[in-house]
Amino acid sequence: MLSGVMVAAVDTGVVVIVVAVAVAVVLVVVMVTASMRGQQKRGAARRVEVRHDLDEAEERVERAEHERDAALEGRDSRPEDR
Repeated sequence: MLSGVMVAAVDTGVVVIVVAVAVAVVLVVVMVTASMRGQQKRGAARRVEVRHDLDEAEERVERAEHERDAALEGRDSRPEDR
């Protein structure tokens, strides 16, 4: 009779340990998934910011090219002093 109680106690302990390990594994998976999702969101936000910076840089290049062309045309249309 005592050995039956011991077996039940050991079985219960094993079940508790197995359940605790399973819960720990699930928690780790959830944390890793949440972390990866956060990285994706930060990466997306960073890509939007980089794209915005690139658009601004392209506008500055176009403006600078236009100003250069206007300056060259102005210089070419003036009579040169020699």
